Parts: sequence; C-alpha cells; structure tokens
Amino acid sequence: MVRSRRIFIFTLGGAVFTLVLGSLGHFVYEWSGGAEWAAWLFPVNESVWEHLKLLILPVVLYFAAGAYFVRGADNYLSALFFCLVVSAGFVTGGFYLYFSIVRDSILILDIALFAAGTFLGWCAAYYLLTSERYALLSVISLIGVVVILTCFFLFTFHPPHTFLFRATGGGFGR
Repeated sequence: MVRSRRIFIFTLGGAVFTLVLGSLGHFVYEWSGGAEWAAWLFPVNESVWEHLKLLILPVVLYFAAGAYFVRGADNYLSALFFCLVVSAGFVTGGFYLYFSIVRDSILILDIALFAAGTFLGWCAAYYLLTSERYALLSVISLIGVVVILTCFFLFTFHPPHTFLFRATGGGFGR
C-alpha cells in the first residue's frame, strides 16, 4: 500500500511538473534570444515535432530526479519510455486528427491535447510502475529512450523534410 501510494504521488507530481515546465518551455527559446543551448531542449519553431520537446524534457528530468523517490519500483525504464510514447503519440495523433477536419491549428485544442496527453502518459507510467517486472521490456525501453532522445537532438538541427517537421511558416528545424 505504501509503495503504491508513493508511486501515485510520484506520477501525479510528474504530471503537474510536465504541465508546468512544458508550458513555460514553450517560450524559453525565444526568451534566450535563439541561443543554441535552448535549441537542444526547447521548441525552435511551430512544428509538431519541436513542440513534443514540451513533453520530453520535463518527463525525462522528472524521471531522472525521482529515481530515488520510487526506488525499488519495477519497470522504471519502461515507465519512462511508455510515458514518452503515450504522451507524444496522443498529442501527435490528436493534432493531426482535428487538423485534418478543421484545416487549422486551434490553440485551445492544442493546450487540451497537451494536458490530456500528459495525463495519459503518466497513467501509463503509473500502471507500469505498479505492475510485475518485465525484464525484456526494460531492455527494449532503454533502447527506445536512447532513440527518442537522439532523434530529438539530431532533428532539431537536421530535420527530415516531412509534414511532422514543417513549421507553421513553412521552414524546417532551426
């Protein structure tokens, strides 16, 4: 019971942290005057891909800082990986679903998708942290987290020229 409660507090705190830091993160690149260090961590344009950094950075930071708080919890890497994948997948899928219907970006829907995606990702993390241990899933998740982080750093400066990476103004990357 104590372990489950501790994990619940950890995941609830993670959701709040993600929402707050992600919301503030939207403005950091601009506030920094376009500094290169900020480009690595925060959105550099209005593409869907770059805005996924608003989820990635807070989730990774929170998991890194919270490892001690939920020490001994099974599937820690898997919880991180699935928190990232579920959150990012929901936000991306939801955006392109509504955009294909209305043909425009609607700020309030974007914010709602960010909040809902954050909540769903942290629910996935809670589920995995309270589940039995899956050793193979941890190995796959470690590889997945490394791939996600590598792509986010690499594609900021060298984005593929596809719809996911196209900014509102039509450009790509930094």
